[in-house]
Amino acid sequence: MDILAMLARGALAGLGVAMPLGAIGVLLLGEGISRGLRRGAPAAVAVGVVDTLYSAAAVLFGAVAAPVIGGWGNWPAVIGGGVLVGIATLGLWRLAARPATDGPAPEPAGSGLQRFVLFLGLTAVNPATLVYFAAITVGLTGRLGTTATASAFVIGVGLASVSWQLVVVGTGAILRHRITERARRLSVLAGNLVVAGLGVAMLVGALR
Repeated sequence: MDILAMLARGALAGLGVAMPLGAIGVLLLGEGISRGLRRGAPAAVAVGVVDTLYSAAAVLFGAVAAPVIGGWGNWPAVIGGGVLVGIATLGLWRLAARPATDGPAPEPAGSGLQRFVLFLGLTAVNPATLVYFAAITVGLTGRLGTTATASAFVIGVGLASVSWQLVVVGTGAILRHRITERARRLSVLAGNLVVAGLGVAMLVGALR
């Protein structure tokens, strides 16, 4: 029963970090719109893998990891904000370079492995996720004392996170087949502007 309870707690923790639609969520939605579910799935899995690894690190080293990350100061936010602005700029440049057509959009470049690595890095550059899981595991001190319960918590996080990220990509994939090319271009424009705005906000907050 303790194992099932920890699995459920892990799933709730995973949904808690995955469901808020931030920059990564916007990018995943764009993956679904531009690449479809099958080709967009590697990006979703990458985000879930990072959440899983961070939750495992929190279970193992949470008490010491949070202060260490705090000692990094604003550098993670500066790096993350810069990366987001760079990705948004590249996306806008590609959109402007591709002429509008009434036919189907060309298949975007990049293999599944490349997209996996890209989203793995994008998600990992935000160590606030580790701090989030560290705070939760501190509250579960005494209940994660065995390997089985700790593993159940981490597995719950991973399953919930990957499932939710796939839902986001799947939503984009559904829209991919239901919107016109003009609407698709507008969605790409809006998504990149949102990502750029979030990146700028991170930079301003870090450098203030």
